[in-house]
Amino acid sequence: MTIFRQFALGALTVQAMTLSLWAEKAAAVPGISDWPHLHGPLHNNTTPEAGWKKDWPADGPPVLWKASVGRGLASFAVVGDRAYTAGNNGADEDSIVCRDLNSGKELWRYRYPCKTAAHEMPVVPFGPASTPTVADDRLYMVSREGDVWCLEAATGKVIWHKHMLADYNGKRPVYGYASSVLVQGDRVYLDAGGDEQSTVCVEAKTGNLIWGKGSGEAGYASPALVQMSGATVLALFKGDSFRLLKPEDGEELARYETVTRDFCNCATPHVNDDVIFISHTGSDGSSLLKFAGGKLTPQWNDRDLGLLFNSGVPWEGKLIVFNDQKRGVKELRCLDMKSGETAWVSGEIDKGTAILSDGHLVILTSVGELVLARPLADKLEVLSRVQVLPAKTYVLPVLSHGRLLCKNNAGEVVCLDVK
Repeated sequence: MTIFRQFALGALTVQAMTLSLWAEKAAAVPGISDWPHLHGPLHNNTTPEAGWKKDWPADGPPVLWKASVGRGLASFAVVGDRAYTAGNNGADEDSIVCRDLNSGKELWRYRYPCKTAAHEMPVVPFGPASTPTVADDRLYMVSREGDVWCLEAATGKVIWHKHMLADYNGKRPVYGYASSVLVQGDRVYLDAGGDEQSTVCVEAKTGNLIWGKGSGEAGYASPALVQMSGATVLALFKGDSFRLLKPEDGEELARYETVTRDFCNCATPHVNDDVIFISHTGSDGSSLLKFAGGKLTPQWNDRDLGLLFNSGVPWEGKLIVFNDQKRGVKELRCLDMKSGETAWVSGEIDKGTAILSDGHLVILTSVGELVLARPLADKLEVLSRVQVLPAKTYVLPVLSHGRLLCKNNAGEVVCLDVK
């Protein structure tokens, strides 16, 4: 038994080392990029990945593999040749899943009990809404009910487990937790909600609390570290306000209060220099805020433009967004971020989620259509469109290592070869 344990431990060590080497190798190859967390390597729905095929045949890029991973809105994290996501089996059990990026083979699956239904209204999608974050050979994940998991990325073995309510005095949002984990160095940042420590910072290796500050509802957007006024600040779109905090101790630098029904601040804000674009589908719609003199001051507001949970895509000083303020209307808008003026509007595509890579938009619509398009100064040029999944599809697509991952709310996954 001793020899077997030594062999098994040795194999796991090799697996972990292999994962690290893959990440280092990817970083060294021009045009190739990992996608280690929600919104991509730059936290803004863009990736430096380049040189992938854009001359798609009529039926779309070749299908490498298909799989079913369980219901939910979790997108993918990709590091090296591994893809991570999560889903629910419809019987109150979540799974965090690791698959080989090239073959689709399941490498490991970690199961834990979690309610399937996130809310009493059946229109609310089931399953996990957070996306795994991979950093330093560890995977971090938040369940709808507030479980915070840290697993070995190579094996799925639990390193630590905490709970937003029991361990951090958090408060569950109306529709369950949806924000993804932010990891920076040896620290993890979480939007926990609650009256005592609504935002928390914990040790990456243990989950133990470093600091917890503030009060207020948790939002559904994901926290990010951004550069503003020459300093690194923690930006959070919480349920009742947009806030800037000092990452080292949680001290609040500024806030801008804005709220909509059920505290649905869902779209992750975009930061450009010292201005921030925030948006929801409440009466405030969209605003551009400027951070100066310790205050957040509105520069413009457009109440006819509102983002629900699909964050925009920055492109050449502009922001490309689906307008969810207009129900039943197809509207993809390109706006000048600083002035708020509209450069163009396209009504060709159903609303969905989008990423930008190598000057091209990859859009996965809510009805499961995959669209390849090129944004131009005065219009959107649609290059290809193909049905890849059944509706409904609210999940952000991922492009990494020449592979295009698409997933619908039911948990059906298709991996396409664009290498």
